[in-house]
Amino acid sequence: MEACFYIRFSPEAKIDYQYDLVVVTEREQFIVPIFAIGKRAMIDFPDTLDFGNCPVKYVTEKPVIIRNLGEKTTKWFVKLPTGFDANKKEGVLEFGRNEQIVVKFYPTEAKTYKNEAVLSYDGLEAYVPVLGIAHNSNVYLSKSYI
Repeated sequence: MEACFYIRFSPEAKIDYQYDLVVVTEREQFIVPIFAIGKRAMIDFPDTLDFGNCPVKYVTEKPVIIRNLGEKTTKWFVKLPTGFDANKKEGVLEFGRNEQIVVKFYPTEAKTYKNEAVLSYDGLEAYVPVLGIAHNSNVYLSKSYI
């Protein structure tokens, strides 16, 4: 036997709603969870942070724009792997606003650095590939005549 019921939802505000509908039949009783999701933050962040070829023991900087494309103000955090750093690792971003951070890459030895950064906001986590190739550069002194 099949029964179809329509539930009409009229929210008073753009917030999350949760309700457990209890259905009782002749033989059993069960719960049907109902969820309505309100406003959400949606952070726009680059899909990957690629620093390319960089000299060892030299700081390479890359400016990054973080945008909140959602409808809700959110607090964000970014966790970077070893060898990478940022001038700002957390902040609050209002809806419709953007912010610039500077991500820094400081390789200590000549190798390929490939890892993931974690961007957290509004209970969500986004994993962003972070990579850079460090190489030894030829450094020399030259005489200058004045």
